[in-house]
Amino acid sequence: MSHATIVGLILLAGVLGFRHGIDWDHIAAITDLVGGESDKRRGFILALWYAIGHEVVIVAFGALATLLGWTLPHWIDGVMERFVGITLLILAILLIISLIRNRSEWVVMSRWRLLFIGFYSVFSFMANRFSKRYRTSGAIRSTQVSWRTALSIGMIHGIGAETPTQLLLFTTAAGLASPVAGFSAVLLFVMGLLCSHMLITAISLIGFLTARRHRRLVQTVGLLTVTYSLVMGATFTLGYASMLPTLL
Repeated sequence: MSHATIVGLILLAGVLGFRHGIDWDHIAAITDLVGGESDKRRGFILALWYAIGHEVVIVAFGALATLLGWTLPHWIDGVMERFVGITLLILAILLIISLIRNRSEWVVMSRWRLLFIGFYSVFSFMANRFSKRYRTSGAIRSTQVSWRTALSIGMIHGIGAETPTQLLLFTTAAGLASPVAGFSAVLLFVMGLLCSHMLITAISLIGFLTARRHRRLVQTVGLLTVTYSLVMGATFTLGYASMLPTLL
């Protein structure tokens, strides 16, 4: 393999990384983390931690592919796909409940935070029913998604997202002339991926900041989010994620 070919493949990895970042699950996770925060700086930080978690997993898998030619078993994709789908369906139900209960004062709230609130509500109901001593508190409404949660979400998406572009990267990296060249391709892929993640974050921040100024627009965003979660949840749960069109 000539030097020019190797350089070309490494540069192509950067383009593939940018393309890989603009995908359905990435957009859903980043917009969810950003949209659920009233503080735009905190929303950006959470999105950054998501990107770090995702990119670290890609680097680790890329190193394994480069040095050992090893990738995740194919059955992992199916399991993670259905796990993501079920999670989206649960979160959609929680969003619907939130919209119905707070129609006049509904605000954008992270679906991960809604999930925490849902678990807390069930726990407090059961505890109060059986012990009669546990008092619920409105403080849970201010529960914040931590950077650790955002990092974990990113890592889960990295583990269960061996899309065609990612598989092409691993195959190319493993087949390059040297481990150094292969790992260079992986790093450039991750740089492209990080750029697209930050682009999605910036667009999300601008969009949500604009939406918060108009109540009807915020409610419309909520309805669209519910619809998106239901459709994506059903698609992933039934195993039809591969039929989704590419976004770029």
